[in-house]
Amino acid sequence: MSADACRLTGDVDAGLAVARFLADFTGQDRIEAIHLVLTQLRRRVEPDRVLACELAWEIHTGAYWSQLKDAEGRPYESEEAYFREVLGLVSWRTAYKRLAIGRMLSRFDASERPLVRAAIADVGVAKATLIAPAIERTGEWGAWAELAKRLPAVTLQLRISEALQAQPRGCEPLPPGERFRRAVLSAMPDIEAMELVEHFFEVGAQAVGTDHPVGIFLAGCRECLADWEVHAEAKRQARRPRVEDPKFAHVGNGELQPRHPDGQTNGAPEC
Repeated sequence: MSADACRLTGDVDAGLAVARFLADFTGQDRIEAIHLVLTQLRRRVEPDRVLACELAWEIHTGAYWSQLKDAEGRPYESEEAYFREVLGLVSWRTAYKRLAIGRMLSRFDASERPLVRAAIADVGVAKATLIAPAIERTGEWGAWAELAKRLPAVTLQLRISEALQAQPRGCEPLPPGERFRRAVLSAMPDIEAMELVEHFFEVGAQAVGTDHPVGIFLAGCRECLADWEVHAEAKRQARRPRVEDPKFAHVGNGELQPRHPDGQTNGAPEC
Protein backbone atom coordinates (compact mmCIF):
# COMPACT_ATOMS: atom_id res chain seq x y z
CA MET A 1 0.00 0.00 0.00
CA SER A 2 1.40 3.38 -0.98
CA ALA A 3 2.05 5.99 1.69
CA ASP A 4 0.41 8.56 -0.62
CA ALA A 5 -2.92 6.91 0.12
CA CYS A 6 -2.52 7.84 3.78
CA ARG A 7 -2.17 11.59 3.96
CA LEU A 8 -3.53 12.89 7.23
CA THR A 9 -5.24 16.25 6.98
CA GLY A 10 -4.78 19.19 9.27
CA ASP A 11 -7.98 18.47 11.19
CA VAL A 12 -7.99 19.66 14.77
CA ASP A 13 -8.88 16.12 15.78
CA ALA A 14 -6.54 13.82 13.88
CA GLY A 15 -8.68 10.91 15.02
CA LEU A 16 -11.43 11.98 12.61
CA ALA A 17 -9.09 11.86 9.63
CA VAL A 18 -7.71 8.50 10.76
CA ALA A 19 -11.20 7.07 11.26
CA ARG A 20 -12.30 8.16 7.79
CA PHE A 21 -9.21 6.63 6.23
CA LEU A 22 -9.48 3.29 8.08
CA ALA A 23 -13.21 2.91 7.54
CA ASP A 24 -12.71 1.43 4.07
CA PHE A 25 -10.28 -1.32 5.14
CA THR A 26 -10.79 -4.74 6.69
CA GLY A 27 -8.66 -7.79 7.38
CA GLN A 28 -5.06 -7.70 6.20
CA ASP A 29 -5.64 -4.42 4.39
CA ARG A 30 -6.65 -2.78 7.67
CA ILE A 31 -3.47 -4.02 9.33
CA GLU A 32 -1.36 -2.44 6.61
CA ALA A 33 -3.45 0.73 6.74
CA ILE A 34 -2.92 1.10 10.49
CA HIS A 35 0.80 0.62 9.94
CA LEU A 36 0.78 3.44 7.39
CA VAL A 37 -1.14 5.69 9.78
CA LEU A 38 1.43 5.10 12.52
CA THR A 39 4.23 5.88 10.08
CA GLN A 40 2.57 9.11 8.99
CA LEU A 41 1.88 10.16 12.57
CA ARG A 42 5.52 9.66 13.44
CA ARG A 43 6.58 11.74 10.46
CA ARG A 44 4.27 14.50 11.67
CA VAL A 45 5.41 14.38 15.29
CA GLU A 46 9.20 13.93 15.07
CA PRO A 47 10.03 17.26 13.34
CA ASP A 48 8.19 19.11 16.08
CA ARG A 49 9.99 17.14 18.79
CA VAL A 50 13.37 17.94 17.25
CA LEU A 51 12.46 21.61 16.93
CA ALA A 52 11.39 21.55 20.59
CA CYS A 53 14.88 20.31 21.50
CA GLU A 54 16.45 23.24 19.68
CA LEU A 55 14.16 25.77 21.33
CA ALA A 56 14.64 24.15 24.74
CA TRP A 57 18.39 24.64 24.38
CA GLU A 58 17.86 28.38 23.81
CA ILE A 59 15.57 28.50 26.85
CA HIS A 60 18.33 26.85 28.87
CA THR A 61 21.27 28.94 27.67
CA GLY A 62 19.35 32.19 28.11
CA ALA A 63 17.77 31.15 31.43
CA TYR A 64 14.45 32.27 29.94
CA TRP A 65 12.55 29.91 32.23
CA SER A 66 13.28 32.22 35.20
CA GLN A 67 11.36 35.03 33.46
CA LEU A 68 8.28 32.93 32.68
CA LYS A 69 5.21 31.87 34.64
CA ASP A 70 3.13 28.72 34.61
CA ALA A 71 -0.52 28.42 33.60
CA GLU A 72 -1.59 29.70 37.02
CA GLY A 73 0.59 32.78 36.81
CA ARG A 74 3.23 31.59 39.26
CA PRO A 75 6.98 31.77 38.55
CA TYR A 76 8.66 28.44 37.95
CA GLU A 77 10.55 27.23 41.00
CA SER A 78 13.39 25.81 38.95
CA GLU A 79 14.49 24.91 35.45
CA GLU A 80 13.56 21.33 36.21
CA ALA A 81 9.99 22.35 37.06
CA TYR A 82 9.79 24.31 33.81
CA PHE A 83 10.88 21.47 31.53
CA ARG A 84 8.82 18.92 33.41
CA GLU A 85 5.68 20.93 32.69
CA VAL A 86 6.40 22.35 29.23
CA LEU A 87 8.03 19.30 27.65
CA GLY A 88 6.07 16.76 29.69
CA LEU A 89 9.23 15.02 30.92
CA VAL A 90 9.48 12.90 34.05
CA SER A 91 13.26 12.86 34.63
CA TRP A 92 16.23 15.18 34.32
CA ARG A 93 18.12 12.48 32.45
CA THR A 94 15.59 12.74 29.61
CA ALA A 95 15.69 16.53 29.69
CA TYR A 96 19.48 16.50 29.52
CA LYS A 97 19.39 14.24 26.44
CA ARG A 98 16.88 16.55 24.72
CA LEU A 99 19.06 19.55 25.48
CA ALA A 100 22.08 17.72 24.06
CA ILE A 101 20.22 17.44 20.74
CA GLY A 102 19.44 21.15 20.85
CA ARG A 103 23.06 21.99 21.66
CA MET A 104 24.24 19.89 18.73
CA LEU A 105 21.83 21.64 16.36
CA SER A 106 22.95 25.06 17.58
CA ARG A 107 26.51 24.32 16.42
CA PHE A 108 25.42 24.45 12.77
CA ASP A 109 24.86 27.59 10.74
CA ALA A 110 21.28 28.76 10.32
CA SER A 111 21.42 27.90 6.60
CA GLU A 112 22.44 24.28 7.27
CA ARG A 113 20.40 23.69 10.41
CA PRO A 114 17.07 22.86 8.68
CA LEU A 115 18.79 20.03 6.79
CA VAL A 116 20.29 18.64 9.98
CA ARG A 117 16.97 19.00 11.78
CA ALA A 118 15.15 17.10 9.04
CA ALA A 119 17.73 14.29 9.10
CA ILE A 120 17.45 14.01 12.88
CA ALA A 121 13.65 13.95 12.66
CA ASP A 122 13.86 11.13 10.14
CA VAL A 123 16.00 9.15 12.57
CA GLY A 124 13.80 9.92 15.56
CA VAL A 125 14.56 11.58 18.89
CA ALA A 126 15.35 8.28 20.61
CA LYS A 127 18.31 7.44 18.34
CA ALA A 128 19.19 11.12 17.97
CA THR A 129 20.17 11.15 21.63
CA LEU A 130 22.76 8.48 20.79
CA ILE A 131 24.31 10.15 17.76
CA ALA A 132 24.18 13.76 19.03
CA PRO A 133 27.63 13.54 20.74
CA ALA A 134 29.19 12.00 17.63
CA ILE A 135 27.70 14.64 15.34
CA GLU A 136 28.78 17.39 17.71
CA ARG A 137 32.32 16.02 17.76
CA THR A 138 32.75 15.21 14.07
CA GLY A 139 30.20 17.43 12.31
CA GLU A 140 29.33 14.53 9.98
CA TRP A 141 25.58 14.61 10.54
CA GLY A 142 24.68 12.91 7.25
CA ALA A 143 26.81 9.83 7.87
CA TRP A 144 25.63 9.39 11.45
CA ALA A 145 21.98 9.87 10.53
CA GLU A 146 22.30 7.20 7.87
CA LEU A 147 23.93 4.80 10.32
CA ALA A 148 21.20 5.48 12.87
CA LYS A 149 18.54 4.50 10.34
CA ARG A 150 20.29 1.26 9.41
CA LEU A 151 21.70 -0.02 12.69
CA PRO A 152 19.99 -1.17 15.88
CA ALA A 153 20.66 0.89 18.98
CA VAL A 154 23.21 -1.50 20.51
CA THR A 155 25.31 -1.73 17.35
CA LEU A 156 24.98 2.01 16.80
CA GLN A 157 26.29 2.70 20.30
CA LEU A 158 29.29 0.48 19.61
CA ARG A 159 30.09 2.45 16.46
CA ILE A 160 29.73 5.74 18.31
CA SER A 161 31.95 4.57 21.16
CA GLU A 162 34.55 3.43 18.66
CA ALA A 163 34.46 6.74 16.83
CA LEU A 164 34.75 8.73 20.04
CA GLN A 165 37.46 6.40 21.34
CA ALA A 166 35.33 5.53 24.35
CA GLN A 167 34.37 2.22 25.85
CA PRO A 168 30.80 1.05 25.11
CA ARG A 169 28.54 1.61 28.08
CA GLY A 170 28.11 -1.52 30.14
CA CYS A 171 30.72 -3.56 28.22
CA GLU A 172 33.83 -2.70 30.25
CA PRO A 173 34.48 -1.73 33.89
CA LEU A 174 34.22 1.98 34.53
CA PRO A 175 37.49 3.91 34.81
CA PRO A 176 38.68 4.65 38.37
CA GLY A 177 36.49 7.27 39.98
CA GLU A 178 33.99 7.40 37.12
CA ARG A 179 31.23 5.89 39.21
CA PHE A 180 31.80 8.63 41.80
CA ARG A 181 31.64 11.35 39.15
CA ARG A 182 28.38 9.98 37.74
CA ALA A 183 26.90 9.67 41.23
CA VAL A 184 27.69 13.34 41.91
CA LEU A 185 26.19 14.43 38.59
CA SER A 186 23.03 12.40 39.12
CA ALA A 187 22.53 14.04 42.52
CA MET A 188 22.45 17.55 41.07
CA PRO A 189 19.07 19.33 41.22
CA ASP A 190 19.15 20.83 37.73
CA ILE A 191 21.11 21.03 34.50
CA GLU A 192 22.89 24.23 35.48
CA ALA A 193 24.26 22.48 38.55
CA MET A 194 25.32 19.49 36.43
CA GLU A 195 27.22 21.80 34.08
CA LEU A 196 28.90 23.44 37.09
CA VAL A 197 30.06 20.05 38.37
CA GLU A 198 31.32 19.02 34.92
CA HIS A 199 33.24 22.29 34.66
CA PHE A 200 34.69 21.67 38.14
CA PHE A 201 36.06 18.29 37.08
CA GLU A 202 37.38 19.65 33.77
CA VAL A 203 39.24 22.57 35.38
CA GLY A 204 40.29 20.40 38.30
CA ALA A 205 41.94 17.87 35.99
CA GLN A 206 44.15 20.67 34.61
CA ALA A 207 44.89 22.26 37.97
CA VAL A 208 45.56 19.07 39.93
CA GLY A 209 47.26 17.08 37.21
CA THR A 210 45.02 14.03 37.41
CA ASP A 211 41.79 13.01 35.75
CA HIS A 212 40.67 10.90 38.72
CA PRO A 213 37.38 12.45 39.92
CA VAL A 214 37.98 11.48 43.55
CA GLY A 215 41.44 13.07 43.51
CA ILE A 216 40.02 16.24 41.94
CA PHE A 217 37.27 16.34 44.55
CA LEU A 218 39.71 15.92 47.46
CA ALA A 219 42.03 18.60 46.06
CA GLY A 220 39.10 20.99 45.77
CA CYS A 221 38.12 20.25 49.38
CA ARG A 222 41.65 21.00 50.59
CA GLU A 223 41.76 24.25 48.62
CA CYS A 224 38.57 25.68 50.07
CA LEU A 225 38.51 24.09 53.54
CA ALA A 226 41.06 26.48 55.08
CA ASP A 227 39.10 29.53 53.89
CA TRP A 228 35.84 28.01 55.05
CA GLU A 229 37.26 27.36 58.52
CA VAL A 230 38.25 31.03 58.84
CA HIS A 231 34.78 32.19 57.77
CA ALA A 232 33.08 29.66 60.02
CA GLU A 233 35.12 30.79 63.04
CA ALA A 234 34.29 34.43 62.29
CA LYS A 235 30.60 33.59 62.22
CA ARG A 236 30.88 31.68 65.50
CA GLN A 237 32.60 34.64 67.13
CA ALA A 238 29.89 36.99 65.86
CA ARG A 239 27.15 34.80 67.31
CA ARG A 240 28.90 34.27 70.66
CA PRO A 241 27.30 36.34 73.46
CA ARG A 242 29.61 38.93 75.03
CA VAL A 243 30.51 38.21 78.67
CA GLU A 244 31.21 41.35 80.72
CA ASP A 245 34.12 41.39 83.13
CA PRO A 246 32.89 42.80 86.47
CA LYS A 247 36.26 44.53 86.93
CA PHE A 248 35.72 46.74 83.87
CA ALA A 249 32.93 48.99 82.66
CA HIS A 250 31.98 50.45 79.25
CA VAL A 251 32.36 54.23 79.11
CA GLY A 252 31.35 54.74 75.46
CA ASN A 253 32.91 54.22 72.04
CA GLY A 254 33.49 50.60 73.00
CA GLU A 255 36.22 51.51 75.53
CA LEU A 256 36.71 49.69 78.83
CA GLN A 257 37.98 51.26 82.05
CA PRO A 258 38.67 49.71 85.45
CA ARG A 259 35.69 49.72 87.76
CA HIS A 260 36.22 51.04 91.34
CA PRO A 261 34.74 49.21 94.26
CA ASP A 262 32.19 51.99 94.68
CA GLY A 263 31.00 51.44 91.09
CA GLN A 264 32.67 54.48 89.58
CA THR A 265 35.16 54.37 86.72
CA ASN A 266 38.33 56.39 86.15
CA GLY A 267 37.49 59.64 84.50
CA ALA A 268 33.83 59.56 85.52
CA PRO A 269 32.62 62.63 87.48
CA GLU A 270 32.00 62.12 91.18
CA CYS A 271 28.53 62.66 92.50
